[in-house]
Amino acid sequence: MSPDLLVYVALLLAGLLALAGRYAPHEQLSEQGCRIGAVLDGDTVHLICGTVTETARLHGYDAPETRDAACEAERALGKRATLRLRELVADAQPGIADLGRDKYGRRLIRLRLNGQDVADRMVAEGLATPYAGGKRINWCKGLPQ
Repeated sequence: MSPDLLVYVALLLAGLLALAGRYAPHEQLSEQGCRIGAVLDGDTVHLICGTVTETARLHGYDAPETRDAACEAERALGKRATLRLRELVADAQPGIADLGRDKYGRRLIRLRLNGQDVADRMVAEGLATPYAGGKRINWCKGLPQ
């Protein structure tokens, strides 16, 4: 095998591994005994893994703010989203995929409850919008119908 081809194959494999690590869940935290503790708001929870508790941001959607809401309509919808996530989490069997860390250092997780994706559910119920990073919507001007 020529040295150029060997370098090409090595770089290709390294790139594919990097992509797989970025887009595939790193580990199934629910299989390690991790569970959802307190629901902090419509898209943020406490994740409890053994004796360690940390803040985790749910991936795939954005819910309105409750504490730093820009208007009363955002705060009210944020409270509804928080209450709904608490209902969904109660007595549900979680599937928790670790996606690494967000830009604030919080654990970033994809959450399934009883086999259903929480992001899809919250968006379908009008309590959140799809979100994969970047600019968030202005909840005071662009509330979902």
